[in-house]
Amino acid sequence: MVYLERTQQGTEWSITETNRLVGSLTRRRLITAATAAALLRDLPAGAQSPEASPTGTRVVETDKGPVTVPARAERVVCADFYGAFAVVDLGLTPIGAGGSGFDFTGEPYSTLLADVPSTGDFQEPDLEAILALDPDLILRTIDTEDDLYARLSAIAPTVVLSFQGMSLQDVAVRVGDAMGRENEANALLQEYNDACATIASTHAGVLAENTFAYVASASDSTFWFMGPPWTDTTVLLDCGVRLSEPSASQTEQVAEYSLEQLVLLADTDVILINADADGVTPSFDTEVLTGSPVWASLPAVQAGKVFAIPYGAASLGAGIVLAERLDQILSELSAG
Repeated sequence: MVYLERTQQGTEWSITETNRLVGSLTRRRLITAATAAALLRDLPAGAQSPEASPTGTRVVETDKGPVTVPARAERVVCADFYGAFAVVDLGLTPIGAGGSGFDFTGEPYSTLLADVPSTGDFQEPDLEAILALDPDLILRTIDTEDDLYARLSAIAPTVVLSFQGMSLQDVAVRVGDAMGRENEANALLQEYNDACATIASTHAGVLAENTFAYVASASDSTFWFMGPPWTDTTVLLDCGVRLSEPSASQTEQVAEYSLEQLVLLADTDVILINADADGVTPSFDTEVLTGSPVWASLPAVQAGKVFAIPYGAASLGAGIVLAERLDQILSELSAG
């Protein structure tokens, strides 16, 4: 799985120090605040978190080895940014999440995550803020140093599942397993598969008649072709989209070209670009593309076949949102 940083002019995903301390520091594991602070300071790397009880727990495999977790987690802290999306997909709003800027991520996430307390920077979580939230499970979806892992594990069972390299389907299954929500994960998988199959069948004609390219600005003078390994592109392919060259033969997630090479899109029937948070309006960074003299000369642009799509899918639910937007685009193309 791969990520593209989403920014807005004048707005950046950065740490927001809300530190909303909910509940008391009385731990459900009967760890006093003083004892917990000592654990945070002194616990050796690799140590496991204390178990609440042998009853109602399971052992799951993680990037750090087997971890004992609640049978069904209900108070989940996402000690980074991306895990929050996968948790919401499974029917639970996390009680804390790293980073900020969820209000720019599009629905349903912008609404469901808008008021979730911040647990610090997504790379360096605020351990005191996490402790105060009294989680029964901590989820980390990026590589985590052993020292940080030990301190997180002193607060609550900590599951590290690096999303990098995972498919969206893998993310749903692994997070569902960690949270004890396998049924919800399976239902989400079925919903995604059904959505993609329906789109491919319903729009078979227009999909056969058109080739697609997904491009994004990379700098003030370059752009990317998003290749088949790119997470968002995998969703498009699952729905039956046929990529034009050079994307179709691209083995990299992204390939960078100068703006003069926008001429490579001359044989592409439909061009897809990044959307704003509403999933429809072109993102501000697409001006790098649309402002190029080459852009206006492209057949797809002249034919009005340029569409903005949600981007940066971090979970299977976000993949479904992208599939729904593709369905709208294909319907518009079918209508002529």
